[in-house]
Amino acid sequence: MELIFPTVIIILGCIAFLLLLQWKNLRGPPCIRGWIPWIGAGFEFGKAPLEFIEKARIKYGPIFTVFAMGTRMTFVTEEEGINVFLKSKEVNFELAVQNPVYRTASIPKNIFFALHEKLYIMMKGKLGTFNLCQFAGQLTEELHEQLENLGTHGTIDLNNLVRHLLYPVSVNILFKKGLFPTNKRKIMEFHQYFQVYDEGFEHGSQMPECLLRNWSKSKRWLLAFFEKNIPDIKTYKSEKDNSMTLMQDLLNVIETETNEESPNYGLLLLWASLSNAVPIAFWTLGFVLSHPNIHRTIMEGISSVFGTAGEVTSYLQTL
Repeated sequence: MELIFPTVIIILGCIAFLLLLQWKNLRGPPCIRGWIPWIGAGFEFGKAPLEFIEKARIKYGPIFTVFAMGTRMTFVTEEEGINVFLKSKEVNFELAVQNPVYRTASIPKNIFFALHEKLYIMMKGKLGTFNLCQFAGQLTEELHEQLENLGTHGTIDLNNLVRHLLYPVSVNILFKKGLFPTNKRKIMEFHQYFQVYDEGFEHGSQMPECLLRNWSKSKRWLLAFFEKNIPDIKTYKSEKDNSMTLMQDLLNVIETETNEESPNYGLLLLWASLSNAVPIAFWTLGFVLSHPNIHRTIMEGISSVFGTAGEVTSYLQTL
């Protein structure tokens, strides 16, 4: 009798705990927990994240929670739900992104919280309307240079073409002219690591790196790339107008506030500049090329402003 009583208490306690979890779930979205404590659905989720999410959406609806590796991740998969979330007064952007920023760029939460407002104000001014003309000129010049390097013959996948153009352009404008590698092997290496990092960013922002081996390797490579080049970025001076790059201004703010250099913010800036630009450019070009009448109208508009291809080349060389 003495042994049975403690056992009954333990069983009743477990039942009460399970009932409590079920009651809490009734107040929130369905939760996929798996059957292993702490790990939860981590193995299934990590094996094929996108497939796992799609199956969960079909089974549980547009909003659901996944418990994996001690972390609860709630997915909102419909536009209406996302709008409700983003407009909620309960949402605090700085607090919400501290964990993702730490996971994806290894920026400590206290550093990010202390610098966020100052960096936001600096970048808003640097990329404001007054400076857009300067950036547009630099962008045009860099794109023209990259297009010339491609030559006039040959074929390439459109997605690869967009990446081939925008990667060096963004790096050379935002960080320093000539920072992007020119060696073919190193170019391919940069493409490989950034593409893996970019495509796995959403998962890397939520999941432990131990479940994302290739993504983690790419993150470390990119951080090492910026750490190696920070001294050159700091001392770089534009040959044309001696203006500072966005990364130089960003480093000045960081060093003033923390007395430290931060290649981590270089990685964050690189991802922010390319993560949306690449797919937008790809789909825009794809749409234009698949509609001959739209393509013809655009070319006529360009010619009416800049003239023929030869005249465009002459104009760009004067910028």
